[in-house]
Amino acid sequence: MYKFQEVGSGQAPPPGRGSLVAKRYSILQSLGRGSFGSVYLVQDNKATDGEELKVLKQIPLGDLRPDETVRATQEAHLLSQLHHPAILTFYHSFLEGDAFCIVTEFCQDRDLDCKLEEVRQAGRSLPELQVIDWLIQLLLGLHYMHDRRILHRDLKAKNVFLKRNLVKIGDFGVSCLLMGSCDLATTFTGTPYYMSPEVLNHQGYDSKSDIWALGCLLYEMCSLTHAFQGPNFLSVVMKIVEGETPTLPSGYSQELNSVMQRMLQKQPSSRPSAAELLKTKFMEDNMKFQMMDRCVCVVVCRQTKVHLQTLMEKSEVEKMTPRERMRLRKLQAADEKARRLRKLAEEKYEEIHTRRRELRSRHFEKVSLDVLNVRKD
Repeated sequence: MYKFQEVGSGQAPPPGRGSLVAKRYSILQSLGRGSFGSVYLVQDNKATDGEELKVLKQIPLGDLRPDETVRATQEAHLLSQLHHPAILTFYHSFLEGDAFCIVTEFCQDRDLDCKLEEVRQAGRSLPELQVIDWLIQLLLGLHYMHDRRILHRDLKAKNVFLKRNLVKIGDFGVSCLLMGSCDLATTFTGTPYYMSPEVLNHQGYDSKSDIWALGCLLYEMCSLTHAFQGPNFLSVVMKIVEGETPTLPSGYSQELNSVMQRMLQKQPSSRPSAAELLKTKFMEDNMKFQMMDRCVCVVVCRQTKVHLQTLMEKSEVEKMTPRERMRLRKLQAADEKARRLRKLAEEKYEEIHTRRRELRSRHFEKVSLDVLNVRKD
């Protein structure tokens, strides 16, 4: 069963299976409780994009104070402005009876917290390439948000959802849109394990606080434990504010550990922005590697499809009209082009993979300055 968050005891039972909301969304099952109300898996009976399954967040207006109602409305307005592959897609918001409803994308692979728990229970660890893949996606999503002066303010494993190995930043219930010259949001919210030193010191929250939270999440993906732990809230706070920055397990590269160390600098001004991290050579090399890897997969799939279509046409070659034979020749030409593209992609893949091995064999601290500053004459 898909799990959002467990429903607490004493809460009103969810609508029955098959209930219709807004004459469009059929409720399939309850997914639990979100920030303000109940969350359901629904089927969109009017979907035209192939995404029939969606998530419906239902917020009872009678249970909300006026300021909470405003926050719910702001969440819907905020989501409607965000269109990015690494951000949960917002579809629709409306009033239904005494409830405010928000419809968003459904991620069948649940959240990152569930995924990490599965890996932990299996006694395994995430491969570095997988961690870097998700990290890059999250950085791209944060950069998109921060570029629009939007903060998440509650980034954690439970608020990152997985869909076919793509990560989706969701649950913007406590997001903040910075207006005008206001650079800091001072509301004390968020999960203690991901809180930054400046937030705990009541110095406000800005985009660098989201970077801190992502640094904590990066450590969690590698170590399967929180970056800062303690038996109680106060001990966690002390470790965050005054404790040493943790290091990644030895199975992960020094380059990745260096990225995390920069994200977990105590001073916000010392932390890089999402854009700055994406521009580092380590991240750029990995982005090129992932793009080429996906290109190989796409070309192989396309080649297989074209080849099968060609075989089907050949089996009926004797029955073909001149126009059909011309179509067959075009398919064969496409097949040959796909083979050439695949060969080129594989060569690029090997070139980048060799380069990555060479970079990892060197000591990161010794080469970082040369890599960034040396120019070819």
